[in-house]
Order: sequence, then structure tokens, then C-alpha cells
Amino acid sequence: MLLNSKAFYTLLTIAIVAFGCAYNVPVAVDPIKDTSQSELVRKKIALKVGMYLSDDLKHYIYKQQKMGATFQMRVGDYLLPIAMTMGTTLFDEVTLVNSLPPYDDSYRPDIDALIRPEILFYYGDTVGSFSGYIQAKTKLRVTVYDLGGNILWQDEAIGESRSKDMDFVSTFLADMDEVGKTGYEAVFSAASRIINNFNAKPPQELVALIDIKKAENLRNGGALPDLELFKKLYEKGRFQYSKKDYHQSLYFFEKASTLVPDQPAALFYTGASYTYIGEKSSALKKFADVINKKPAGQEARDSKKWLKRLDDPLKIGIIGGNKSNDAALNDGVIEDALIKSGMYETIDTADLSPPTNPAASADFSKFLERCYKKGAKVIILYDVDSSSGKAQSDFYSGEDVATEHSVKISAKVYSTKKKQLTTEIQINEKSSVIKAQTMGEEMTTKQQLLQTGAKKLVLQLLKNDIF
Repeated sequence: MLLNSKAFYTLLTIAIVAFGCAYNVPVAVDPIKDTSQSELVRKKIALKVGMYLSDDLKHYIYKQQKMGATFQMRVGDYLLPIAMTMGTTLFDEVTLVNSLPPYDDSYRPDIDALIRPEILFYYGDTVGSFSGYIQAKTKLRVTVYDLGGNILWQDEAIGESRSKDMDFVSTFLADMDEVGKTGYEAVFSAASRIINNFNAKPPQELVALIDIKKAENLRNGGALPDLELFKKLYEKGRFQYSKKDYHQSLYFFEKASTLVPDQPAALFYTGASYTYIGEKSSALKKFADVINKKPAGQEARDSKKWLKRLDDPLKIGIIGGNKSNDAALNDGVIEDALIKSGMYETIDTADLSPPTNPAASADFSKFLERCYKKGAKVIILYDVDSSSGKAQSDFYSGEDVATEHSVKISAKVYSTKKKQLTTEIQINEKSSVIKAQTMGEEMTTKQQLLQTGAKKLVLQLLKNDIF
């Protein structure tokens, strides 16, 4: 007897309840096996990278209501193994990390760079009433960061899949695993496209690190003395230091120092790298270590100069501008980040009558002069703007679309002595969230972006030798 559509979905609802209201991850899928059997071009870069997957994505389940039944795909459960397989396809080693860079001494994973996958939209459905197929479609974005949190590479790709044709009434219950498999194949398809795009044009900043890793592999095999590897690591650190990539230079100098712990030059540049990433206490310790070893070269004299400079934090004034929106954002985290670095001492400018719109005021020069007399060497004017919007999607009925949040910090730095603009800094932090959020949760996400942006503002000031 034929069932009408309502009867079919009633039967499906009963089945779903009986099976615990969930379609499980298919046991038959294997990302590693699927990758090895695919036509992916595999050209590994010999680096160790971190993989960051937000809690939002780890637990993401796509759900759609159909005539009282819950159609769902447990996307988060198979996104993680696909992401890890993608990482090991591109790089020698991949390890899970629990946050995005920049890192500090409170958490500093042993990695050269970081990969972050994001889902921008996801859709799944059954097509047909009594017979048909299951389909899924997703858009995946993958970003590669350096240790300073700068984007080195980013790509997006769409993945689609459909199941075999099925008789829903008589075989659907036996083939419930097909739902998870179809969802998995959509994500795997998008990841495969991104892998091939990466291999077609990998970031040169990452490729430049390969020689060091090859040397380390030789040492592990006993073919290379520690001293020779130390020199290579030290030289690579100096190269990154000259590029002002201080998180990367610190990574190499620390590795070099584990091989030859008493080498003064490596210790000195480790301290200098710590200085430029805003970790004053660690910098002071390294410079003191150099001096205590009483080296014959320039390193002891230079360390004493750095200690003297760090002992006199730059006195600055901080003035927040008019925010375009989201006045509830706590921009006090910007001043907190500056103070936490230990590189700055803030001067209260409230009693100096700052102009309402300082940069456009004819009295701004006089204000800078008043700040200079009070001891402030630098005035930082900043403005915070934020926005939220849906990611681009294919507009299926019932699809999940990520909300993309953005927080922008615009800062102008003025010298009070010269009464002129020294530098301008723009920081733009972004994040996507696939699960629906309350207004409070959205504000929390943007506050976290502001905190990361505040850290990067400090890094940019230090990179410009404003300390």
C-alpha cells in the first residue's frame, strides 16, 4: 500500500525517536584512506603546524525540521578528522592547539604556523517523497597564520555530495548511515579542493622554513652535529628578526638555545625578540643571563643598553575616539594590553583638556605640548568599530549560514615633542560562528576579537620601535 507524504514522515519520525533522534557519524568513512585513494596532489611542506578548531565547530550539528522529523548531520564529529588529515597531507606534522596566535609564555605550542578551518554555510536534505536521495553542500574556509597571528594564506571552497538512490519507505531505516556519509563527503570534497589550491601556490613564508626542518631531521638521524644545526637555526632566527617577524625569530632562537644553551648571541636575540612581542619579564631575564655569562663580545654591552631602556617605560597618553557602533564593547582592554606588556607607563590626560575631536582641532598642537610638559612622550588616539553579517551562501531553505564578526581598531600615534603624526596602525580581527548566537553571545565574540586586536596593536607599536 502506498503511503502519502504525511504518513511517510510520521513513520520517519517514529524511526528517529527509536534511534535516539540522531544520525550517527558513518563508521565506513576514513579520511586518511580517502585521501590516499584520491587524486590529490601531495607535496608536503616539512613543517610542524597547529590545527585550531573552535568549540563552535567541534560540536556543530546541522539540523532541519521536516514534517515533525529532525533531519540532522553531526558535522563536527567528522570535521575534526578531515581537518587533521588535511593538515598531515600538507605538512609533516600537525597537532591540535587550543587557541589562535599570537602566543605568549602562558601558552606557546611547539609549532611553526597554524591552520584554522571554518564552515561558512552548511545544508543537507532528503530529495523525494517515497524514493530519492540525500544531498549535502557546504562552504569551507581555511586560513594559515604565522605565530604572530598574521594571515599568510586563505582559501575557500564549496563541496557537494549526494547519496545513492534509495527507496525511503522500505530501505531508509537500514541506510541511516548514508546521511552521515553524505555529509562527510561534502566536507571532504571542499577540503580536497583547498588542498590542491594550497599545493598549487603555497605561501613562500612557510616554504622558506623548509631547510631548517631538513637539517633537524638529519640531526635526528645522527648525520649532523648539534653545532652545525645551531648555526642554521640561529641564522634563520636572524633572518626572521631582520624581517621583524619576532614571534618566528623567537621560535628559532629558543630552539637554537636548547642545542647550545650558553651561546651569548642566541640568548641576546632571544631577549630582543621577547622585547618586541611585549614580554618584558622574559626579555629582562635573557639579558641578565647574557651579562652573567660575561661574554667577550658585544652582547654584554648591548644587553646592558636594553636593560637600561626597559627600565624606563615609555610614558604615553591614550585617548579613545567615537565608536561607530557597539558602545558596549569594553575598549579598556586596549589600555590593559599596553600596560600588561610592561613597555609603557600611562599618563592621565583628562585634566589637560583634550579636544573633542583631537586630530581635526586647531588646538591639538597645544594639547600635545601640554602632554609633553606633563611627561607623556607619545599620544595614541584610537577608534574601535565593529560589525556582524551573514556569510555569502547559496540561500537554500533551511541552510545554516555563519555569522561573520569583525572588530577594527584604528590608531594614530603622535610625538608630543615634535607635535606630529608618527605612524598610523590598522588592526582588523575577524571570526565566523556557524551556530546561532544570542545578542550577549555575539557581544562576547566581538569582545574576544577586541582583546586579540589589542594585543596586535601593542605588537605593531613595538615593531615600529615605539617603546
